[in-house]
Amino acid sequence: MDLCADVSELTGNAPTPEALGVLKNLHRDALKSSNAPTHAIQILQDQLAEADRDSRAAQMERQVIVDALQERQRRVADLQLRLAESEMLRSRQILELSAEIELYQPRLTEIEAERERLHATIRHLEEQLTDARGRHLAAEQRCELLERQLAAIDVRAADGDWSVDTTSKILLVDSKRENILALEAILSAVGQELLPARSGEEALRILRSTSGISLVILSVEMVGMDGFEIAAHAKGSKQTRDIPIIFITAIKHSPHDNFRGYAAGAVDYISKPFDPWVLRAKVTVFVDLCMKARHLREFPEPPRKETRNPTEETADP
Repeated sequence: MDLCADVSELTGNAPTPEALGVLKNLHRDALKSSNAPTHAIQILQDQLAEADRDSRAAQMERQVIVDALQERQRRVADLQLRLAESEMLRSRQILELSAEIELYQPRLTEIEAERERLHATIRHLEEQLTDARGRHLAAEQRCELLERQLAAIDVRAADGDWSVDTTSKILLVDSKRENILALEAILSAVGQELLPARSGEEALRILRSTSGISLVILSVEMVGMDGFEIAAHAKGSKQTRDIPIIFITAIKHSPHDNFRGYAAGAVDYISKPFDPWVLRAKVTVFVDLCMKARHLREFPEPPRKETRNPTEETADP
């Protein structure tokens, strides 16, 4: 649709509804005839575009709030100046014009009340600005994360291989047994050892006592400790803070929930129902990244030795 808009702007001719219908049908047929990895890539690209739109919208909203905040601050400064002038006039004429000064009292009360209202408005706008900045940061981080995922999935989609080369462990945390079984069925093709946990205490015990865990798939809605508390405990331990966490929730989440999930240390936040191919692709990417980071920590590359250019040696007298 963006391409059609650009062509329409350049040529001066709007596309007909029939042409748009043909393009939509072709796009729909292409998606239906594509294989599963390509479908996953398309979904991620759509998510990336949505995240980019959210980022732009949050940035525009932030600018509008900043402009409104500056306007309110200018009005407050003007009212304070007027209030100071009124108070100076009252002090200068208080002895001889006490009766007349009383006429200004309602106006002063009105100005003070308006100032308090404007202060309350400014506080509200500052809270909205803070929230907009947080959502903008979350959208930017989501864009960056989705771009890395797309780059990794493009390589694997070309080979048709979604498995990870070296076997590691994935911790599945959910209070409901049927959800654990569903995740095990979806991720069996990834070729990793799957460790189930039905409570926060069991999940933290497995994290502390088991080595080689490269990813935690964590349900937000848990009995006892919820997913955010479990993530906070995991990220607070030096032993487990580098393990990536993917949140899964059955409730439609808001931007505030997204921000809370990423603030808790999650690398992704997925709502049900989700595409199994997308989940497998994301799991593969994050397990690969974790294992490569772990390998670099355990086996750092030796420093490279500097070599002199032979031409420089012969040119030196």
